[in-house]
Amino acid sequence: MRNTTLALFFSFLFFINNITAQENTTNQEKIIEKVELFILEKKLDSANFYIKSAKKDSYTEILQNIIDEKNLSYKDYLDFIFKSGSKSSVDYNKVSEFINTVIKTPKSSKINKDYVEIKWVQISEVRNNGDLTSSSLMQTELEEYVNKFNDKDIDVLKLKTKITTHHIVMYLIEKDIEKGKALVLKGLETAKKIDDKELQITFLYHLSDFLILERKLQEYIDVSEESLRLEKELPKKSHFYYSTIEHLIDAYVFKGDSNDKVMLLIDELYNYPLRRVYSYSLYVELISHLDKSSPLKFEILEKFKVKDVSELILKLEDLSKDLNSNNKLSFIQAAARAFYTHGYTDLAMSYKDKAIETTQKIYSQDLSQSLADYKTEQALKGKQKEIEHEKEKTTLYGIIALLAFVLFFIALIVLRKINKQSKELSEKNSLIREALKEKELLIKEVHHRVKNNFQIVSSLLELQSKGIEDEKALELANEGKNRVKSMALIHQKLYQNETGLVDFDEYIHLLVKELSALFKSDNKIDTSIKSENMNFDVDTAIPLGLIINEIITNSYKYAFTKGKENTLSISINKENDDNFKLIIEDNGPGLSDDIDIKKTKSLGLRLITRLVKQLHGKLKLTNDNGARFEILFKDIHARGLVD
Repeated sequence: MRNTTLALFFSFLFFINNITAQENTTNQEKIIEKVELFILEKKLDSANFYIKSAKKDSYTEILQNIIDEKNLSYKDYLDFIFKSGSKSSVDYNKVSEFINTVIKTPKSSKINKDYVEIKWVQISEVRNNGDLTSSSLMQTELEEYVNKFNDKDIDVLKLKTKITTHHIVMYLIEKDIEKGKALVLKGLETAKKIDDKELQITFLYHLSDFLILERKLQEYIDVSEESLRLEKELPKKSHFYYSTIEHLIDAYVFKGDSNDKVMLLIDELYNYPLRRVYSYSLYVELISHLDKSSPLKFEILEKFKVKDVSELILKLEDLSKDLNSNNKLSFIQAAARAFYTHGYTDLAMSYKDKAIETTQKIYSQDLSQSLADYKTEQALKGKQKEIEHEKEKTTLYGIIALLAFVLFFIALIVLRKINKQSKELSEKNSLIREALKEKELLIKEVHHRVKNNFQIVSSLLELQSKGIEDEKALELANEGKNRVKSMALIHQKLYQNETGLVDFDEYIHLLVKELSALFKSDNKIDTSIKSENMNFDVDTAIPLGLIINEIITNSYKYAFTKGKENTLSISINKENDDNFKLIIEDNGPGLSDDIDIKKTKSLGLRLITRLVKQLHGKLKLTNDNGARFEILFKDIHARGLVD
């Protein structure tokens, strides 16, 4: 009895020590995170205050030296930049600003590997955050540094090969598979030749991106598994280890035959603190592919101490609040699928709406316009400074000339000043015209990139839909894909049109052609389109295009049958100074007479109602030998007067 009591006592002490150790580790991590953030925000006094309460180790010594503004090695700076930049709660723009301020180009005669690694990571993160211009400028500067060294040195050859990944990703963004894949295979060949396993992993990771574009799922899986095999031969995990795991999870979930392996991979992400926040959407994605009675489902519920899927998703959504917009969109889409799979239809519809709203926020015209305005503003400021500098020089020359030739050349000075003012005015006008041209080009480029991004989203939706067997879920995915295509088509017309407006006659013809091809209908359909000279701004074009897409899609799905003359009529005309009228009608069976459009559960009709309200419009729905949608709406000018 005495021995049993002692055993219980020591077990209790061991349990208490474990809890204390975990709390100490958590407190240390929180302190370090605060110190890192204060350093990045240049609040060194606050950083110095908190560092004193941290446990002393090699990393806290690095932090203290940064606070004291001592000169550190590039390796120490790399350690700080990698650890602080890996946290999801840290805005990488602050890390990038720290690099630009503190990290100077080495002057040594031998290449500095740590400096190249710092700049390579910075370029990758800045590019992944969407700033392609800045990342490309940084890439040019890095190449100038690296190209000064002879690649007969194996370190130089390795680094020259590694930094080509920026061009590979740019080819990926442009969907230039031929050039991008060729550059990847060349880098992989060099990595194998010099037997550098970490470099091989780098290029295998980028190879997998092109394989998914080519829809080679099994090769994608094989390449990712090969990367993990090589990882086991490294002394520490590579920069791509956890990203490769995420690739494999997506692939196995899509394939649908390795759920136990998927669970192990997600758990590995969860157990790594810096990647835990990214594991939440993957748990939800796995749940969306599990049966209601699956043991894995209950294992996940038990892991997070929740009683059902609804409670799990709400809890994980709260834990994911620090994610950026793109990762939040992935979580919302996975949540919508999981809700639908497990019978929460209303929540599934709600999250589907939320996904559409999030997509519009990410790729909104306001965001695109802000980017174009910002770049144009910077260009104009630079040119204005040049003009002011030239004016100061001209004034100084005039004073000197006046002192030297006060009486004799007074008439000549007057004429010279007049000529110079005319020339300056002409140059100023020329600069303004150039700036306006640059702005137009920037706006076109923004529309082009937004169109490309919508196409990427559409491709992802199409890829995701391949694994959906449930007809209702597949229909929802295809409808989402059609809405994205409708918005992409708007931006395509914007960058092709010099006026910055969308020609809706051409747009409707293209949209009808796309939908006809999509539904592959054998029914003969007589389509009439009357919308000549109807041109709208982007803020009107996007909701109007979505409305037309929803109504025409509804006609193709329900109105047309074999053995009769099917008709579809679309018209837009100007009613008066303030209103336009859109009429779409078909000769199908029509909608139910007792339908209440304000209370309908149909996602399409709810979306139409919301978009009509956005256009300050009115919707009239009637059944007259078929469904007839009559919508009065205002363009952006008229809406501005009302607001």
